[in-house]
Amino acid sequence: MKKKYRVALIDIEREELKAYVNKGTNKAYKIKRAHILLKADTNGPGWTDKQIAEAFACNIKTVYNVRRRFVEKGLSGVLDRSKREHAPTPPISGLSVGAISESRPVIC
Repeated sequence: MKKKYRVALIDIEREELKAYVNKGTNKAYKIKRAHILLKADTNGPGWTDKQIAEAFACNIKTVYNVRRRFVEKGLSGVLDRSKREHAPTPPISGLSVGAISESRPVIC
């Protein structure tokens, strides 16, 4: 099957990812994504998604998502987590929960 998102790293990106992995002080999810990109590189090892998922103990969908984000957003878009588009919905306060429960009749 032909891959929709192909990772083709240039030398500068490859060296940056290798340094990122070898530094060891970065967050685990960033190091894992860097490893995935290095192994998925068509100019390098060119592993399959299944091989990468087994080697780094992640899901094939994770590998697919890392590939997709690299193609769509570039190297910095992959390594950084995406921000929320909308603010989270605030939880219901205790006062409004009590008002809701009092307004409903209790059926026994």
